[in-house]
Amino acid sequence: MKSTEEKLLIETIVSFEKTANEMIKLLAVEYQLDLSERFPFAKLMSRQNNLWKGSLNTNWTYWFHGDACDFENLQTKQYLHVIINRESNYGAIDNFYLFKFMQTTDSLKHASEILNSESIFYEVLADLEKKKIVINIDEWPLKTLILNKKYGA
Repeated sequence: MKSTEEKLLIETIVSFEKTANEMIKLLAVEYQLDLSERFPFAKLMSRQNNLWKGSLNTNWTYWFHGDACDFENLQTKQYLHVIINRESNYGAIDNFYLFKFMQTTDSLKHASEILNSESIFYEVLADLEKKKIVINIDEWPLKTLILNKKYGA
């Protein structure tokens, strides 16, 4: 049986994954990217042009750095950090940035009130990993955590 904290964190992860995939699709449409290609973001990640950062619609900014793309909503200040090197697993979890996503997402304020510190948040995330609700899809020593699809939306 899952605790309230675990349910709230699963809700946060599902929301993060949904939002991450929406933003990636928005980038793909905007820049005519084929997401089925091995490196669909190559032209956006290059510093040879100014495409590595910019705006989407009128509400969002994006910027590529390392193996990630960060998005920020200019109106709500919602913040999203998407790891983009995992072959379409845009919902890969980075503990710090998932916590920041929860804190900056209006629809998750109720979760932020319960999971109100990084230590609580990380402890619950570790419990979800022990229970195989969050799984590692990489090979040791690398770690790429995603929500086990049995528990997703």
